[in-house]
Amino acid sequence: MNMNPVSSLPLPPGNLGLPFIGKNKIFRKNYQYSMKEIHQKYGSLYKTRILGKKFIYFQGYEAVKFVLTNENKYFAPCYIFKNSQRIFGQTDITWLAGQEHRDRQKLLTKTLKNKVLDNYIHTIHNLSNSYFLKWIKSDFVDLYFEINNYTLDLVLKLLLGIDSASESEIDNYLKEMRSGLNTIPLAFPWTKLGRGLKSKDKLFNQFEQIIVKRQKESDFGSDVLGILLTVQEEIDSKLTVREIAEQMVNLLSLGRKELSSALSSFLILTSEHLDVLKSLQIEQEKLDSSEPLSLAKLKKMVYLEQVIKEVLRLAPPVSGGLREVIQDCSFQGFRIPKGWNVTYQVSSVLEDPEIYKEPEIFNPERFNAANAEDKKKPLCYIPFGGGARECIGKEFAYLVIKIFISTLLDNCSWKFKENQDLTINKFPVARPANKIEVCFTNG
Repeated sequence: MNMNPVSSLPLPPGNLGLPFIGKNKIFRKNYQYSMKEIHQKYGSLYKTRILGKKFIYFQGYEAVKFVLTNENKYFAPCYIFKNSQRIFGQTDITWLAGQEHRDRQKLLTKTLKNKVLDNYIHTIHNLSNSYFLKWIKSDFVDLYFEINNYTLDLVLKLLLGIDSASESEIDNYLKEMRSGLNTIPLAFPWTKLGRGLKSKDKLFNQFEQIIVKRQKESDFGSDVLGILLTVQEEIDSKLTVREIAEQMVNLLSLGRKELSSALSSFLILTSEHLDVLKSLQIEQEKLDSSEPLSLAKLKKMVYLEQVIKEVLRLAPPVSGGLREVIQDCSFQGFRIPKGWNVTYQVSSVLEDPEIYKEPEIFNPERFNAANAEDKKKPLCYIPFGGGARECIGKEFAYLVIKIFISTLLDNCSWKFKENQDLTINKFPVARPANKIEVCFTNG
């Protein structure tokens, strides 16, 4: 007698053989297009095998919501890269689950609340201005390269008080660490994993020295590390030096990636809509220039917020998520077996025509008070992920994006070099498909 009704259900449609035979390169280069084709052909669920693991793709609003609302019940975090925990550590929030994840999330969220974010405004504004002045002096700048330097400088300044990080070896350490993620698990000095682990040791040692020194000071400081150390004392929840370092590396890696994605996507997408840029300029000109930049002033930039939301909808900095199935379950009549992996696609929600009218069109007005398309359903606007694992730095990211763009509009004009391909690749993170050069000028 079958006591488990789920086990009698069919698996989702798809192919468990070698995935996309002869199409591996095409699939990687045209991920967004390939996923739309699969969605049209198979519907919300599709099974396949990736890197030897059985996967079920979840697409569309209802399917993605099912994954996001069943964290710790049916799904738990997983990693597809062999060496992830060896390189980035086993205690960063990415790998934690259940109550341990909730406790860590609660602790880290306290370092990025509004009253804390207000302390960061001056630093963000000044660093943005310094970069604009540098860009104005050049004929053309490599957009993504320069924004990556900006976000590295900014994130490390706000995390650990490190100045001019882009002029250090930190970026090289991060590149070596990433290159060791999905490679043979042999840590000899000449292997990618070996080089990645060596760079990990150098980066973690640098961060740990800063943490130990700060712990001995009477004033912990007002950056994220300082707030974290203060909060730990208040709630008597101590992390080890290594655990703090792992959180800092995680926040650096994710925060920088998401900010670089959002800022470059903003400049690319708005360059194709001069009417939107004009409206943004008009809004900026209406603001009181004598009023210092603050959270209150930023809230008055209503149209800017709508434009940012539309940019993030069309080019979300988080493309999706990975989960392991920890308990047999079903969705829309299909069996989701324990031990399999699932992945969900953020764009399939943000471009769902039942939620967003004409989703392929760039239209910031969809987010005004009258339309409020992002409020139609729970979890229908998830550019930074959603549910229990929504990016804890979401509000921080919005703050940086708003200040960067507001400051840019106040100080610069910009023009893209002619005849460039402005395509944005959306996987694994939204970023320019090609090198893009931009000329910045005063005014």
